[in-house]
Amino acid sequence: MKHFTKILALILCLLIAALPLVACDKGTENAGTSGTTDTDGTGSGTTTSSGAISDNETSSDTTGSEAEKTVEEVASDTVAAPDTTGATVIIFSGETASVSGSGATAEGGVATVSAAGTYVLRGTGAGRVIVNAKKQDVVLVLENLNLTCSYGSPLYIYKSSSTTVYLADGSENALTDGEVYAYDDEYSSAEDEEPNACLYSKSDLIIAGSGKLIVTANQNNGITGKDTLKIDSATVVVTAKNHGINDKDSLTIRAAKITVTSGGDAFRSTNDSDTALGFIVIVDSDLTLTSGEYGVQAETTLTISGGTCTVTSGGGASGKVDSDTSAKGLNANGNLCLLSGAYALNCCDDAIHSNANIVIKGGTFTIATGDNGIHANENVTVSGGAITVTKSYEGIEGKSIDLTGGEISVTASDDGLNAAGGADSSGFGGPGFGGGDRFGTASSDVYIRIAGGKLYVNASGDGIDSNGNLIVSGGETYVDGPTGNGDGALDYDGTATITGGILVAVGSSGMAQNFGTASTQGSILLNFSTGSKSAVTLTDAQGNVLVSYTPSKTYNSVVISCPGLVQGGTYTVSACGQSSSVTLSSLIYGSGMGGGGGQPGGTAAQNEDVCHAGTCLSCKNLLSL
Repeated sequence: MKHFTKILALILCLLIAALPLVACDKGTENAGTSGTTDTDGTGSGTTTSSGAISDNETSSDTTGSEAEKTVEEVASDTVAAPDTTGATVIIFSGETASVSGSGATAEGGVATVSAAGTYVLRGTGAGRVIVNAKKQDVVLVLENLNLTCSYGSPLYIYKSSSTTVYLADGSENALTDGEVYAYDDEYSSAEDEEPNACLYSKSDLIIAGSGKLIVTANQNNGITGKDTLKIDSATVVVTAKNHGINDKDSLTIRAAKITVTSGGDAFRSTNDSDTALGFIVIVDSDLTLTSGEYGVQAETTLTISGGTCTVTSGGGASGKVDSDTSAKGLNANGNLCLLSGAYALNCCDDAIHSNANIVIKGGTFTIATGDNGIHANENVTVSGGAITVTKSYEGIEGKSIDLTGGEISVTASDDGLNAAGGADSSGFGGPGFGGGDRFGTASSDVYIRIAGGKLYVNASGDGIDSNGNLIVSGGETYVDGPTGNGDGALDYDGTATITGGILVAVGSSGMAQNFGTASTQGSILLNFSTGSKSAVTLTDAQGNVLVSYTPSKTYNSVVISCPGLVQGGTYTVSACGQSSSVTLSSLIYGSGMGGGGGQPGGTAAQNEDVCHAGTCLSCKNLLSL
């Protein structure tokens, strides 16, 4: 609807511009533009925006600090190798299991552990291991165990206080199930939640050791824990018909190497009844995840620090899934924090998604997605790292966006950055997935703030689009905006201020906007009658180059700002193959569509009194309807 409104407004503006007797009233347009707030018809000033920013900064800082503390706790909680001296040994051979020691029994190919202790498992066979140790701790040491069970879970932890599956140094172990389970024993009933995974645990589960575990799940899930699940230092390879690694209360992974190929989610936590549970924490691990649905799905919070994370979900950015299926890369229903690491995300749906806040403090990111690169229902904060979005519908989207550091490059078929109020209910925003921005009505805490770092945007829709306010106070921002007149390089519905930093935004002229008069740094908007891909250069009266930027595509509108622009100064803007001399009688030169004051825009070489689709007061009034 927003884009439709823009197009309608543009058509009306062009019709008005075509009337021979209609011209901009320069005196009227400039009247009322003095003062400390934009007068673009929204009635909102900078005070509300500043308050909202302060609140979100506090929230983001708290979220990041809590995530860092959690990471420290996980990183320090290592699992020591068990002492196997005097341990009970269970050996599988064909369809027979044998036990040497106490605490376990064997019948045919089934070995049952019924007491606390350490058990060493070896051999190749057709059978299963059942742990029924009530409220006792059990350690299973796998030493080249290859176990296949055609009728159920080859490793089924029925009862224990906690069970550790330790992969012996240098060992390679394999668990394989069949396509159909037979729930016909005392351990498998609907009342007792029938096992549905190749490795199934109803109690706390730890998988540790420097060995390797290969899990092939033909029936349903690869590894399922009904309590907590921790993977420490192990190498785990899972191939699963449905979910790869599926835990209820929490999933923590430290210094592990994990490869998952799954028809459903690769990783997931599911506890939605306790806000203190349902989280996933991954520290210093190397992950390769290929999933039909979510790559990583946390019911509450998701935190990743260090290591590598490669995710291909739903067939990748060009993939297709059913309308009721979500194939996001990294997803959290609560806060999502990425502190460091190397990420390669190729996702059918959003690559990084949170129903709450996203905090990115570092790391390198290469993102291709069929929907949004980064999406939060609340705030997105980026304070460090290198983020490259090579393909997206919208690059970065949230109720509010704070960019305070890092290097960001975004390519988007719609908006590069988009701030809007409410939740994206569609799951897919891109074409073919319900279409467009499904956020709700904008509110006072909707904003985009750029305070540091380096940002490059290449967008076919709006380059930077805020349904609330736009605040630029630092950093470097370069925007290659739309070529069509239905969108603009900068688009905001509230106020726009610039107080520092370098900004060059080029695109079409039809919906061009400049910053408002509350700005303390100069900004120039120029429109041109013909388009070009030529370099944009700003020089001062002494010939010093203040800013130079070469766009990647044709443009006919330029917004440029840098610390060297001062009121009363004369500058030369070279763009679209032309050179224009501009004297800043006020800090804001060229008001554009609802720019909130300053001097009228128009083409650089033409009379300022001529209307150019949205620069005059009549057009602005139409656009405010």
